[in-house]
Amino acid sequence: MERFPALSMILRHGRVFAALGAVGVTAMLLLLMYPTLGRYSLVAIPVLFPFGYVLVKSYVEMVQIVTEMVH
Repeated sequence: MERFPALSMILRHGRVFAALGAVGVTAMLLLLMYPTLGRYSLVAIPVLFPFGYVLVKSYVEMVQIVTEMVH
């Protein structure tokens, strides 16, 4: 994996990237929902955070599959 430093970085830090990405997705969706729903949009956090984590984690898993095929 010396030729692909970005892939090796994603493999090493994939779980952290997934958690940070989930925080980002949750924050973005809350910012979009807050003007219309107000405080009620905070109820969506338990749904939005796992959705964001699964979304970003699926990307990390695809990178793992590709690197296994290449390597």
